[in-house]
Amino acid sequence: MWQIVKAKVEDIEAIMSIFKQCTKILLEANIDQWDGSYPTVEIFQHDINEGNVFVIKEDQKILATITLNSQQDDQYKAIKWKFQLEKVLVIHRLAVSPDAQGKGYGRKLCEFTESYGAENGFEVIRLDAYSGNSISCMLYEKLNYHRAEGYCWFHGNKLPFYCYEKRLV
Repeated sequence: MWQIVKAKVEDIEAIMSIFKQCTKILLEANIDQWDGSYPTVEIFQHDINEGNVFVIKEDQKILATITLNSQQDDQYKAIKWKFQLEKVLVIHRLAVSPDAQGKGYGRKLCEFTESYGAENGFEVIRLDAYSGNSISCMLYEKLNYHRAEGYCWFHGNKLPFYCYEKRLV
């Protein structure tokens, strides 16, 4: 039975392994979303210490991860958001282990985010998704996230990141 729990510092190795495996698969598919330089161990140490990283575990194995906080990148200021609300929850670094992909864990993390956001008084969820990764973009669109006007550019990628949002209230 799987469960979503807050990540612990001892989970960093497994989380980083998921990102390394996903990066390899993405690059093999000519999707330059990540290049191995991001995310870093230090980012996860900080986010775990802040209580912002969640993982899906099954039989003590980490299958997927997501970071949730209210930190919006400076580029978000230039995005034309549909919902001009103050209490914003931001999705960062959602990844599913390659051997667990296609089983709905990405959807489960998004549904968890919506429940977590509503329970904690957030009004809207925002995120950015690499436009070259059609699978992640389709996930958010299937879950009724609205694509905002404008783009973000990160990590020297060839393609922009789309920005999505979903109102909770």
